[in-house]
Amino acid sequence: MGKNIDFDVVIVGAGNAALCAALSASEAGASVIILEKAPKHFQGGNCPYTGAGFRFTHNGINDLKALLPENTDTGDFQMAPYTEQDFLDHFIEATHGDTDQELADVVISKSRETINWMHSNGVRWELPININLENAPSVIPNQVGLSAHESGPGLVRMLTKAVESKSITILYETKMVSIDKGDLGQIKSIKIQDRDGINIIHCKAVVLACGGFEANPEMRIKYLGTKWETAKVRGSKYNTGDGHRVALDIGAATNGQWTGCHGTPIDLDAPTTGDLALTDAMPRRSYNLGIMVNLDGNRFTDEGIGFAEQTFVQIGSDILSQKRNMAFQIFDQRAVNHLEDRYGGSNPVSAQSIEQLADLLGINPTVLKSTVDKFNLEAEDADYLSRTLDGRSTLSLYPAKSNWAIKIDKPPFIAYSVTGSITYTYGGLKIDENARVLDMEDNPITGLYAAGEIVGGIFYHNSLRAAGLMHGSVFGKLAGQHAGRLENQ
Repeated sequence: MGKNIDFDVVIVGAGNAALCAALSASEAGASVIILEKAPKHFQGGNCPYTGAGFRFTHNGINDLKALLPENTDTGDFQMAPYTEQDFLDHFIEATHGDTDQELADVVISKSRETINWMHSNGVRWELPININLENAPSVIPNQVGLSAHESGPGLVRMLTKAVESKSITILYETKMVSIDKGDLGQIKSIKIQDRDGINIIHCKAVVLACGGFEANPEMRIKYLGTKWETAKVRGSKYNTGDGHRVALDIGAATNGQWTGCHGTPIDLDAPTTGDLALTDAMPRRSYNLGIMVNLDGNRFTDEGIGFAEQTFVQIGSDILSQKRNMAFQIFDQRAVNHLEDRYGGSNPVSAQSIEQLADLLGINPTVLKSTVDKFNLEAEDADYLSRTLDGRSTLSLYPAKSNWAIKIDKPPFIAYSVTGSITYTYGGLKIDENARVLDMEDNPITGLYAAGEIVGGIFYHNSLRAAGLMHGSVFGKLAGQHAGRLENQ
């Protein structure tokens, strides 16, 4: 690559949001180039590590048939419509009402048209549940309407094929160093670094779609707190907050919960960063059916405060607050048949008594025996109803267990070593409804756009399943569209 080159639009990142932005900018008539810091086989940020489910509005399964392969037999299966109000209610519920409703409204109102547009650009969709399975429900959940064929890796491949068909080049192993503005505050160039050194690309617009800062220990400590310093990273090791840094350097405003992130309890022996062969097998989310103790042998959180899908982010954070950022999930034989299949990928410690289990775990046997005995005194002699909030509780204990407080007294007892992990961060740049990055006075920085995880204000406290990719696609498409038209505005 030469030392100086001109493009209308530079896209930073090569995952779902970035590739959607590139396609949209090209459709608007712009010349486009994509920068990807990772090597080609690690392309896509966190996208390859997802199941590639998309949450969007629809009118039920018959409404989705046009998006499915012709040989898809939906039989007698039913799916309720998913309305704009449903989507908004779920956003508000997940974020405790803190989501930026203007941004949420954009995601919701443009979700279905964006799905259709992606389909027109070669993305193949499938139902997020295999309806050919004998034990599949007769009513398919409606919140996640479709998934991309072959999950996250498939989504990246399909979108990459689409951008390559438009003769858009992806520069791999190419880092963004800085962005320069002109005399009127407009974007005029981007400085990049590749194997040949430093280069300058002159451009009218830059779309930042390069993920969060979850793989940057320094930024994790600064914004999330010291307990996150050694958290295992479930996704891309290349998501190090480059876009946040560069945008803040030129006056971008922030939005959202910079102290918040998506995380989960994970196997202690999980890789330190994402591994496509292992990442999905590493979460340990059946903690609500047993108890968790720290290295001192004490419980430290309410394991049964709700279903795991509602609490695993907080539980992961609680584990990271413990000594050596780790804990043990302890179950007896009442629980083992209810554990997630993913537990089969671990080698638990097993023992016929709690004292023996403690010895094997390196915990004081007297303390762990006392912890279990106190729990059992208030717990009930019952079977687990894992999909029901059963109200069985130990409310006088501290911490309480609000549901599934069932005695741990059927040996052999088993324990899994766990820690906390981070998937992506919530805090990011402030954008408007057209994906334009705003400055500290809420004025658009001319030519600067953002989409995907780097956008702040959408998620707080919790994520919303399959809404992450959806908002990345929606704002990616909008960012590319407006960046591509910039010279005509």
